[in-house]
Amino acid sequence: MKKISLIIAVLAFLSSCQEDPITIKSYGRLAGEVLDAESLLPLPGVSVTTNPESDLVITDEFGEFSIDSLVEGSYSIRGRLSGYEDAIVSIQLEGDRLNTVKLLMSKAIDSNSPPNLPSAPQPASGTLGTEPGITLSWSCSDADGDALSYDVYLFASDTTSAIPLAQAMTDTFLNVSGLGFNRKYFWQVIASDGINSPVYGEVWSFSVREYPRDDYRFTFVRPVNNVLTIFGGKSTQNQDLGELSYQLTNGIMPYWRPRLRPVLRDEMAVLHLDGPDVHISIMNRDGTNPRRVTSQVPLKSKDEKLATYCWSPTGDQLLYMNFGSLYRINKDGSGLKKIAEADEGFLFTGVDWTSRNNNIVATAERADNSQSKLYVFQMDSVPAVIQNLPLNGLGLFRHPVFDPTGRKIAFTYNSYDKFTADGMPLDTRIHTYVIGTNGLDLKDLSARKQAGTNDVQPRFIEGGAKILFANKPVDNIGPFKIQTVDVSQAQDLTPTILFENADMPDWN
Repeated sequence: MKKISLIIAVLAFLSSCQEDPITIKSYGRLAGEVLDAESLLPLPGVSVTTNPESDLVITDEFGEFSIDSLVEGSYSIRGRLSGYEDAIVSIQLEGDRLNTVKLLMSKAIDSNSPPNLPSAPQPASGTLGTEPGITLSWSCSDADGDALSYDVYLFASDTTSAIPLAQAMTDTFLNVSGLGFNRKYFWQVIASDGINSPVYGEVWSFSVREYPRDDYRFTFVRPVNNVLTIFGGKSTQNQDLGELSYQLTNGIMPYWRPRLRPVLRDEMAVLHLDGPDVHISIMNRDGTNPRRVTSQVPLKSKDEKLATYCWSPTGDQLLYMNFGSLYRINKDGSGLKKIAEADEGFLFTGVDWTSRNNNIVATAERADNSQSKLYVFQMDSVPAVIQNLPLNGLGLFRHPVFDPTGRKIAFTYNSYDKFTADGMPLDTRIHTYVIGTNGLDLKDLSARKQAGTNDVQPRFIEGGAKILFANKPVDNIGPFKIQTVDVSQAQDLTPTILFENADMPDWN
């Protein structure tokens, strides 16, 4: 009986052991780093806790921490630092190994200060007489050491809309070019730290100096985004310096054929489209304040892009063509008067006016290119063709202009036998002629002209010592050049290039 009882007790003990097995715990080690979410720089002094709870640890100077002997399982790791939002990340910690984690902490908006107001502008606000190309600079700081970016806006005193010069730039200086002479500008810097609302700086101002017309004595036309645009130019004896020029009109509305006003030299006339017609306007020498002169009778010719008009010698009137008629008009748009008619079937293409005997030189041609004429006559008289000129009238006369004395004229001529099948000139040359010499003083100034090009649009400059002109490929495709030739040199007529990709020159 005792033996049976012992066996039952042993079986009961073994049964209880199978229902309650022995559990063995596994531990792991946690290592991590805490970084600024924006800069990714390490954050020291961050309090790191876990849930389920463990020991509290603090990140070192490298933003690193470690916690030993954590039972494997799921944990939430929390980082806390003054001025930052709490960072929480979940991890499945595995035993018997090193587990790593990274926390990114973002700055708390409610504890971050906005940037300070931009200050110390250069040029100082209210500065007068700056150059049209300047460097704008300013200072700005942030109490939290946040990285700053800037938007910079500029607007002229005669406009209402601001131009964004730069956005989200990190430098505190900005190079600006192409500003208008004799204009006042306002500018503003907006600072942002990427956390707070942007800080708008004060509005500063500066004024660009007056247009240096005595330096920029040349004007010409150059396409800007396929729009004919007026430029001012300055000559240089050192070609290595490159071109010295400045854009005068805005490149939005096309203007062409600038003519600088004589005597006072304060304005220039230009051609432009108004609806379907070409009209003359006057603007300041720096390209500002355009106002239309012609109204009832527009400028019309065979090709208004090629037609030339002129100022009166005193600079108070303008002379232009409307097909076969020449008109005189005051610069304020009053006093319109027809002063001459071309021969029947001819259309005026160019005209100039000198104070000597109140003479006019003009060119006219038939619409079909079959014949052209070169006239010299007095104001309000019948145009008279120059006689005994040893050039065939079946060729093409264009671009007439007087020299300062009024005794000599320059013009272009393309021989009748040098045209393409569709009437394009193939060899246009510049000639000068002393009036009244019966052709004995006719000179060809295009002896050194590059083959395959035309010399056009001559203008006497520097007291008549030189001729300013444009040189173009015969097909009008490719770069145009503005050149000069020294007419005082009887032998060497080698042209000098002044401006590339330029057309329709003038000088005063």
